[in-house]
Amino acid sequence: MKNVPKSQLGYTLTELIIVVTILGVVAAIAVPATSSNSNKSLDLAASEFAAAMRFARSESLRTGEPHGFRQESGAKRIRVFRLDDDTSPATIIYDVYHPVEKQLYDIQLDAEPHASADSLNRTATFRSSCNQEESIYFDENGAPWCVDPGTALVTRFEVEMMSGVTSLTVRLDPITGRVTVQ
Repeated sequence: MKNVPKSQLGYTLTELIIVVTILGVVAAIAVPATSSNSNKSLDLAASEFAAAMRFARSESLRTGEPHGFRQESGAKRIRVFRLDDDTSPATIIYDVYHPVEKQLYDIQLDAEPHASADSLNRTATFRSSCNQEESIYFDENGAPWCVDPGTALVTRFEVEMMSGVTSLTVRLDPITGRVTVQ
């Protein structure tokens, strides 16, 4: 065997730093891609619910007619409706179409291929008694109200969505009607 000087054995510190840096970049890219999709599914579910609530509010502002949503926790479902307030009591009419899908605005998480949540918990409080906590409508100014009776202003409305140990909360601001996901 040829006699190799000691200075040529192994790798230099610079070479090792470059290799470790490259491995770190590859790991940073690969780990999120191989992690569980449950967080992405939960994010999408919360986004779908928030979009439905925002759409109902925007339709009320746009048309000047009351629109709202019905959030059914047990069924993991949210539907957008138009409120006929010419009747007593007001009548919920499910004839609002999704602006992109052109089908009735009805999100059922158990039927969605990419959006999911293990469970939902709704928290709703009002300034006075409300007989239909799951049904909220927006007036022409975008303020959220209980459907029955229509004189009960929302003071708090949240839907907490859970998937494993991760949770997200969709919140409706009681004054502005703004919808956020946290």
